Amino acid sequence: MKKNPLIIDLRQQLPLHKRYFSNTTTLLLWGSWLLLWRPVMIVVSLIYAHQINLLNRVFDTFSSVVENGFAALVACAITLWMWSTFVSPKSKVQVTQKKVEDYAKYFGLHQQHLEQTRQQKVVYVHHNQEGKITHLN
Repeated sequence: MKKNPLIIDLRQQLPLHKRYFSNTTTLLLWGSWLLLWRPVMIVVSLIYAHQINLLNRVFDTFSSVVENGFAALVACAITLWMWSTFVSPKSKVQVTQKKVEDYAKYFGLHQQHLEQTRQQKVVYVHHNQEGKITHLN
């Protein structure tokens, strides 16, 4: 068994009332989901009760829709893969990394002070009412 599983299950550490609330909520959500399928089940049962031939037609249509949908999904995945592999991006310009002098000039700070604060673990940034950086600690 893994030491750090991806699924975090801490239900046993929850108090009893929170576990009860979680179980009740889960049960209500499953019940709501099943109630959403109720009209479909009613229609299927009515079709089955009245005409078996019509039910076969519905299942044939459903299977062809699923088959065509799967084919469209595979075709779309292949098209996207080919597009990402063979179509070159319009711009191949590498972004140049700015130097400390550029940042110091832009923010109006001293270069040595900016280099010192970049080496620190914690930096306090002070700014004025307009949001412009005034100094660093």
